[in-house]
Amino acid sequence: MSDSRACDCVKLIVSLGVTALVLWLILRTTKPKCSIGDVYVQGLDKSINSNNNRTKRDNHISFQLNLKNEMKDKAVRYDNITLSFYYGTNTSYPLGNYTFDKFKQGKDKEASKSGMIEAHNMPWDNAVKAVSNNSKAIIRVDVSTKIRYKIIFWYTKRHHYFVENKVEIDDSGKSSAQQISCCFGIFGFLLFVILSFLL
Repeated sequence: MSDSRACDCVKLIVSLGVTALVLWLILRTTKPKCSIGDVYVQGLDKSINSNNNRTKRDNHISFQLNLKNEMKDKAVRYDNITLSFYYGTNTSYPLGNYTFDKFKQGKDKEASKSGMIEAHNMPWDNAVKAVSNNSKAIIRVDVSTKIRYKIIFWYTKRHHYFVENKVEIDDSGKSSAQQISCCFGIFGFLLFVILSFLL
């Protein structure tokens, strides 16, 4: 009798463990990945701005918000997404805000949304100096919203979502990541052409 009870206890423990694992797999969530790309600050593009006349500089910043839901079994619903722009690594120089309307992102999907702000308080003297001599100007972009995860047939409660992005701008007015991506794309194309002749 004692052996039978011990066996029942082991089965119960295993069953509870399996149930807990299944529930954890069903309920666990992963925050979407966020990045800021295609950033262009025309006022820092040296090919357009030949002098440091701040009154004639275009003070618009164009950008692209990239969101990736890597979960293959859960969709994500975003509330309105607010982007707050600052010059530098802290919040001393607020430049402006931009808001994207709420939307739903499907399972294992990517979303890209473009926008533009007018930077009212850009310290142009500091920014122009920063991009000189192959240095970089830093634009900080804080992304804030609330998200809900769709688990089977229902949505979870709202979870606060906040991501701080730092974008480096060079004297072309574009982010460094764009330059690297562009160079890699050209290099990849040339490599493909060379290999096609060799093989």
